[in-house]
Amino acid sequence: MKKIITLFLSLLLLCSMSMTAFANEATISTIVPDSHTITVTADDADVFCNGQSGNLFTVERLSEPTLLIRAASGKEITKIQLNGENITAKVEGGYYTLEPIYEDKTLTVETKDASAAQGETYTLQGTVKRNGQPVKDITMELRSTLKTDVTDKDGKFSFSDVECGKHSLTAIENGKIVGYVEFVLTEGSEVSMSLSDGVYTLTVNKNDIGINLTLNLSGDDTMNIESVTGIKTDEKPGGGNQIDTSDTNETNGSNNSNGSNNSNGSNGSNNSNSSNGSNSTNDTNGTTEANVPQTGDYGNIPFWFMLLLMSFTIIASYAFYGKKRQQINTK
Repeated sequence: MKKIITLFLSLLLLCSMSMTAFANEATISTIVPDSHTITVTADDADVFCNGQSGNLFTVERLSEPTLLIRAASGKEITKIQLNGENITAKVEGGYYTLEPIYEDKTLTVETKDASAAQGETYTLQGTVKRNGQPVKDITMELRSTLKTDVTDKDGKFSFSDVECGKHSLTAIENGKIVGYVEFVLTEGSEVSMSLSDGVYTLTVNKNDIGINLTLNLSGDDTMNIESVTGIKTDEKPGGGNQIDTSDTNETNGSNNSNGSNNSNGSNGSNNSNSSNGSNSTNDTNGTTEANVPQTGDYGNIPFWFMLLLMSFTIIASYAFYGKKRQQINTK
């Protein structure tokens, strides 16, 4: 009996020493990069990250950057692929937000010639505001046919001879894109506005000479159309100093009206803090350690409980039968 008890106690001690040694030594490490790259291949289109254009962006690991994808003048986007997956339908109003990045990405943009303009031409003017206040010296770029204007002290800008069809408005401040909207200009019997899948539909009254927009800039470098009204024939369009750049090179996000020296992506690497919604994981030294049981953890309580229960059962059984045998022998 004493030998059996000694054997089980020795087994219990051996298991305890083995588990403790394993818990102290089981540290698993792996090297992971702190950042990843987004490589852009675009025909007649520009891609922006953090307001800067380029064809190669470096972003933090597990960040969720938002990309702005804009067709060149006279072009429209037909297909957008990310690592071979067609994401065209997921792009709303020119914007696409990536899921947490854990690998390098390749973005491919395909375009075609834009449809010919139809109907009359109209004046498109507006006021740019931020936090309810007008903003001056904002460069406004209108596409499809590229036109450029700079907001005056009252935040006003104006474009003439704007055709019906699909257009975009880009707001640029100090060489950086701070707002962008896409819209379709149509003719109708009254002025109206609607929004679907990130694209506005603006209807101008055929009896008016154009429409007037109120645009709001947000802190996340986006822009929305707050309201639209008609411009009557007896009203004089005003605001801004329109520059027709249909025969000049496109700015690709640079403010050419005030001589900004912003390059076209500066070799594509434009990400100083390109988190844009980053979910940081504290990968400061590029090493991730797995959480493994250490000495004193209680993750194996069922194992020890079963082992002790079995030992107690066996010892109790031997004690019971030993007592029975003793009683039989005394008889």
